[in-house]
Amino acid sequence: MTAGERPARAAVGHIDAIGGLRALAVLSVVLFHLDAAWLPGGFVGVDVFFVISGFVVAHSVIGARAASFRGYFLWFYRRRFLRILPAIFVYVLAIGILGVLFIPTAEVSRFIEITGAASLFGASNFVLLWKSGDYFAAATEFNTFTHTWSLAVEEQYYLIFPLFSYFLLIRALGPRRGLAVALMWAACIASLACAVVLTARAPAAAFYMLPARFWELGLGFLLRYHDGAAHRAGATLARHRAVESLVAGAAVLALGYAFVATSPRAFPYPGALLPCAATAVLLLLAWQRGDGWAARLLSWRLLTAIGLISYSLYLWHWGVIVLMRWTVGLDTIALKAIAGAAMLLLAILSYRLVERPLRYSGLLNRLPPLRFFAAYGVAGALIGAVVLGAMVAKPRVGLAASNDAAIWSPYVARPGASGCAVRQEAVTVAGGTRVTLTPACPLASEARLFIIGDSHAGAYIRLAATIAAQDRRPVTVMTKGGCKLLPILPDDVTPACTAFDAAAVGALQQAMRPGDTLLVSAYYTPRERDIWGDVPAPARRDAAVEAQLRADAIARLRRWRAAGLAVVLEGPKPTMPTAAFRCADWFNRSSAYCAHGDRVDRATVLRRSAFARAALARIAAAVPGVRLWDPLPGLCAGAVCPAYLDGKPLYFDTDHLSGAGNERLVPLLRRELAATPTPPTPNDSRPAPPAATRPQE
Repeated sequence: MTAGERPARAAVGHIDAIGGLRALAVLSVVLFHLDAAWLPGGFVGVDVFFVISGFVVAHSVIGARAASFRGYFLWFYRRRFLRILPAIFVYVLAIGILGVLFIPTAEVSRFIEITGAASLFGASNFVLLWKSGDYFAAATEFNTFTHTWSLAVEEQYYLIFPLFSYFLLIRALGPRRGLAVALMWAACIASLACAVVLTARAPAAAFYMLPARFWELGLGFLLRYHDGAAHRAGATLARHRAVESLVAGAAVLALGYAFVATSPRAFPYPGALLPCAATAVLLLLAWQRGDGWAARLLSWRLLTAIGLISYSLYLWHWGVIVLMRWTVGLDTIALKAIAGAAMLLLAILSYRLVERPLRYSGLLNRLPPLRFFAAYGVAGALIGAVVLGAMVAKPRVGLAASNDAAIWSPYVARPGASGCAVRQEAVTVAGGTRVTLTPACPLASEARLFIIGDSHAGAYIRLAATIAAQDRRPVTVMTKGGCKLLPILPDDVTPACTAFDAAAVGALQQAMRPGDTLLVSAYYTPRERDIWGDVPAPARRDAAVEAQLRADAIARLRRWRAAGLAVVLEGPKPTMPTAAFRCADWFNRSSAYCAHGDRVDRATVLRRSAFARAALARIAAAVPGVRLWDPLPGLCAGAVCPAYLDGKPLYFDTDHLSGAGNERLVPLLRRELAATPTPPTPNDSRPAPPAATRPQE
């Protein structure tokens, strides 16, 4: 055998090529987040990170000598704390404060700081699963801490890592080692099976949670554990250089294909399989074949330099991107270049001033275990308290106009509103919310008002509280986003609304008495643009389905009218081309999103809402006594419908009203409620008055 044919010795310490692989992973994620069109599958860089982490962490403990599990446990966690926590502590503190200053107060942003605080303790994936549900949903793109889900998954993996690594890598188990290895393999296979099932049934849980991701980290661990098999594979490849080149080329092409072609619709299974397998092959080549062309390519100095700062770059890139989305925008090449330069500078500063100094701090490394972990716990708690405290203080210290709840928020009663004091209580019902508004001085008759519908019913809390105070009548609001009490289009009917619809109808039928009034609130008009800037797809049309939905609505209304309930249907409101809360400040008005303006022609409003107006009018006309209330005159008095009137916003976003907009409609709705005919009681045989509708404006 010639010298050139001898297999290369396996690396036993630092492996330069792994730094290059880290660089490819982080760069793919950065490019995807800057513009998904540049690298549509770039999000799989996180899966590459998982496999690398599983390998590297196992590689780093191979030479450990521990007299006991306790000693190994404390040694391992000290290293992990020093490696991970300082940089994320600084990131959460800095970005949390900047977010409080520059991110507007809105329903879609109110969990940002909570996500950041949870990330300090490796739990942000739970918050994201609970609130956002889908990593690829638009709201997650505007949360400065969304990306910490992957760090949470790794930290949760590290919680259990000592339990199996001690017995497999540190302590010789003799004959029982085979059983331990088999259990590890079984855990990885079970995790992969979990990914298969959850991707189909609960895709958000599959994406965010460790049970569906353990196999990726475990793949890296098992690769490093089976060093004998890896060494034999490396020796075989060394004897067959052409085969090695083909294997390396296939792995590089597979990883490149994954970066370009992986779809989020089937992820992590089967989407994560290809990038994880390719990463494992490249790790094997970097480890066992350091003189091969793939390892040499990954050891390129620029790549290894980026690999050194990859953790800090991963942390800071997302904060820069999201803060720019909330402010000046990220729509031009120039702005993307500025974002790239800013995240690179921050990553270098974080690595040089935070990561490296604290990781190798003599003081921290000499601290006794109790003091060391207590110091980190106290630091995390203090930073979390600062971020959450800043969130509470946001209405007073934040720079966004929408922090002024008295003008902007539709969800709370305005302090000092005329009439009785009103007690507001909210509970969760079937995934939605029930809000009860009880006046302190109700009328003796206590005729009640129920407002039920989608998120637009929920955005009438200010209006409902004002009516409860002025009319001295209890009001109940039941709402769930996207769930219409009276669907009129096929897309209005979704399985996610079935439980809420049943709960809302059941609660109404149990609570209502003759003389009570129901306002059915929902938004049916197609949006020109949503709050993130996306243009919604046209609604599906199906004449047969629409006829059946109309018949169902009429039947439901007839039952309620027969039971003595007065019914008012809310007509369509205008929709704006931009969300008012995103374009209300000096630091966000210049964004490309806000260039679409804050007003729309009345003729356009009527054209876009024509179908909904006609459908609701037909339903109201078919049920005697049901009235159609048109809020348009209160929001649009002229030829142009504005988002602002008298210097105050009528809208919070593109179509939900602001607090000021709620107050604008109070007198109109009160007149409508007063004009609603008294419904027949079950024992009243008199015919109901004819349906009345407002004329088209």
